[in-house]
Amino acid sequence: MLPDSLKSSPRSIYLLSSDEPLLIRDWLDAARKTLRESGFEEILSHQVESGFDWDGLLQESQSLSLFSEKKCHIIQFSSSRPGQVGARYIASLCEAGLDDTVVILVMPKLDMASRNSAWVKKIMQYGEHCELASIYANKLSAWVSQRASAKGLVLDEQSVMCLADFTEGNLLATDQELEKLVLTFGAGARLNLQQVSDSISRSARYTHFLLVDACLAGNSRRAVKILQGLQLEGIQPIQIQYILQTTLEQLLELKSAQQQQRLNAGLWKTMRIWQGKQALFSRALARFSYRQIERFIQSCAKLDRINKGQQQPLYVDADWLAVKQLVYAFSGLPEIAESPINKV
Repeated sequence: MLPDSLKSSPRSIYLLSSDEPLLIRDWLDAARKTLRESGFEEILSHQVESGFDWDGLLQESQSLSLFSEKKCHIIQFSSSRPGQVGARYIASLCEAGLDDTVVILVMPKLDMASRNSAWVKKIMQYGEHCELASIYANKLSAWVSQRASAKGLVLDEQSVMCLADFTEGNLLATDQELEKLVLTFGAGARLNLQQVSDSISRSARYTHFLLVDACLAGNSRRAVKILQGLQLEGIQPIQIQYILQTTLEQLLELKSAQQQQRLNAGLWKTMRIWQGKQALFSRALARFSYRQIERFIQSCAKLDRINKGQQQPLYVDADWLAVKQLVYAFSGLPEIAESPINKV
């Protein structure tokens, strides 16, 4: 992950860019370890904000250290565009010819304008650009499995899929869940779906996934309780709509296959629905017709239009009422039991 030069003969400046906080954290941890092993005992971190003292940083970079002959400055930006002042000082840092000093600039993923900017070209002249790519959905399961292995855990395929789905591609959240599993079961543990699922349920009282499970199972009381909890925790209707719509579209595909007598183990696997979830989907398939599921998906489309401003709401909190109506119907309640006017 680290450039070879950082391990052998560090350049004066590096640009690290990524939209993945966990990958940035891991890279910086490895860089600090490598630099300390090379004699960089003084490693300083800076956060660029409004009014940042670039002059002070430049002077500090050029001054001799009282504690170490070698030092490193890690400078973190909230944007991939440092502004005119920042760009000018970055160029100065590149041209300063600093001895025994390494500067690491940390930014979000660069856009095209930044990539073509003069300050990036200057960095490439005097140092290196290290870009950490995001982990996309098609590679997420492999990443989760490798991350678990690095922590001494062995997860089966269904457990990996469960964890990846639960954290929705959030690598930091995935890492935190894996740490909890290590604390609970210890390094070297071989875990199955039930153990991972139980751990996730204990770590989060209310989640989108628990809501979906309750709806599929027809447990309306639990579904309503979870929905109320999500609302109190500040979850937005559009977030709930997304996971409900995704589940209903899966359910519709399964219903079509069931009617055509092609619902088999191969289809479950192709759709990435593990065994523990199959029972929940089967219960919902027994409760709803194809047309009912289609109406639920139409309700999702209505909610989507409200959230995008394409359909004028008739009353306050119309989006929340639409979500509640959908959850009530999906979980087995015939109709909503609240007034539509500004209810929580």
